[in-house]
Amino acid sequence: MIKIKPGAECIQGLRWSTIMIDAIAVVDPPKSGRLVLQGPSFRYFSDPAAQGADHFKIVIKGTSLHIGGTSAIEVDVASQ
Repeated sequence: MIKIKPGAECIQGLRWSTIMIDAIAVVDPPKSGRLVLQGPSFRYFSDPAAQGADHFKIVIKGTSLHIGGTSAIEVDVASQ
């Protein structure tokens, strides 16, 4: 869960030392905020008028230690 003030933004990296990312896709975009994919990371911008929660889902395709796979990351956002 991300806790963020209305109108604020946060950035989160998606790559660790043994992971090679082939593709990142947003499969369920946020309803009130804005999400931007930037290389191996995402940046979430909270709506200045945000009240309550938001949610989004990202799918990552890649390899770790030469084994391919796909992972889904679901993020809940709460206004502070």
